[in-house]
Amino acid sequence: MAQEIFDVIIIGGGSAGCAAAARLTEDPACKVLLIEAGPDPQPLPDIVAAGRRDVNLLLESDYILMYPSERKVDGSTFYELSGRIMGGGSSVNAMAAPRPTRLDFENWVAHGNPSWSYEECLPILRRMESDQDFPDSPIHGSSGPIYIKRPWTFDQPLDEPVQAFIERVTAMGLPICPDLNGPDPFGVGPSASNIKNGARQSTTVAYLDPARGRPNLTIVADALVTGLKISGKHVDAVQYVREGQSHSATADRVVLSAGALHSPQILMLSGIGPEAELNRLGIPVVNNLAGVGENHQDHAKITMTFEGQTGYQTDWIIPRARLVYKSDPSLSCGNFHIGAGAPIQVGSLKPMLPVGANLVQQTNRGRVTLQNRDPAELPNVHSPMLEDPVDIAAMRNAMEFIMEMTHSGGMEQFYGPLIQPAPSDDWITFAQSTMDSYHHSSGTCMMAPASNPRAVVDERLRVHGMDNLWVADASIFPTIPHVNTNLTAIMVGERLSDFFKEGK
Repeated sequence: MAQEIFDVIIIGGGSAGCAAAARLTEDPACKVLLIEAGPDPQPLPDIVAAGRRDVNLLLESDYILMYPSERKVDGSTFYELSGRIMGGGSSVNAMAAPRPTRLDFENWVAHGNPSWSYEECLPILRRMESDQDFPDSPIHGSSGPIYIKRPWTFDQPLDEPVQAFIERVTAMGLPICPDLNGPDPFGVGPSASNIKNGARQSTTVAYLDPARGRPNLTIVADALVTGLKISGKHVDAVQYVREGQSHSATADRVVLSAGALHSPQILMLSGIGPEAELNRLGIPVVNNLAGVGENHQDHAKITMTFEGQTGYQTDWIIPRARLVYKSDPSLSCGNFHIGAGAPIQVGSLKPMLPVGANLVQQTNRGRVTLQNRDPAELPNVHSPMLEDPVDIAAMRNAMEFIMEMTHSGGMEQFYGPLIQPAPSDDWITFAQSTMDSYHHSSGTCMMAPASNPRAVVDERLRVHGMDNLWVADASIFPTIPHVNTNLTAIMVGERLSDFFKEGK
């Protein structure tokens, strides 16, 4: 088995991994190997490049992995998802592009990470983006790789349903918010996306494609990492399989960017993780790190469905208007994303109109564990969403708000009687038995000081107890951001590249 030697090996070509690889190889002296378990199709298939109306096709493709998790209330199954393709989640998500909020950074600082304040991270957020609507804003960037655009502004004529939605929620006392990517978003406004000329701007497109051809960047796709070869505190080699052949590569620095479900899996398969979990499967313990796989967080979403008074077209993938709502006015940050979905037409019946309530916080914590020692097997995911009384009360409030919103103030021209939940249903039982994942798995390699029993990496993203191993992806989030997670994960990849360039 030939040994390949690099300065940096990045395991996982997702949102963070592609960004880190592109930034690090800006230095021609830095030799980087990027390993991705999924394919690296060139050009991108239409369902990946466009994707907005072809979500079912994406779900049925080989580019998305599905991980069953159980609803506690009735034992039914919902699924966490991840992308197994170059670009990771950024290649298969719904292309919504909200930024993390000021509160998210404050939460991270409160967990013992002072260098992750909003003020320190804002330059990274600006560097990442090319915001077409606010290019001169002091909080936005105009020349970064990620193209950001909103579908409308408040000073232009709007579709009738969008206008009615805005007028109704403002009449209910909620503010308008022209820029939901500000530090403290609240109210109704246009939902930003990373789409340029109708095409998805994944990290493959925005970061990796401009870096292809650099002699110091080696890209290996369709390669499954089977484990890390470790001596003491040092990763000696990364072992992977491609086309049935075993390979080994070594580097001064090894970075796990395999995502919140697979970064902890690779750590545990390599002997880094909770001792009891490793002993259960007979894996020799290299580093008894109890937090690996713990602290799993996601966003729960539910859908209320109404009989439609009329049919209308809307893009349910990225709602043209997004409402950032507070179930409790005293909250410092909105804890719901509320928006209309596309009409559902069944035969000659009246259309059904869904409205989604996405709870962008989670009080409970879940975990990721190993099924067995086979790296090709997906890990187990336990995601106890919508179980804590705080989250249950918040969801009830949001559902009551949706009912009030849809049945007066002009919205009644679109929304008729409630179909689901049915009149006899208990709303919370309905929510707990039908809730789905917003597909934002986070937190399983938590960033915090070593004194925290759930900590896996320090604030420079180095794994506690290891001298040349880092994690850079959504798994390091101490708390899940109050937004879709793609831009936050990209920021982590950017930040890692800064740490390496600075020699920290």
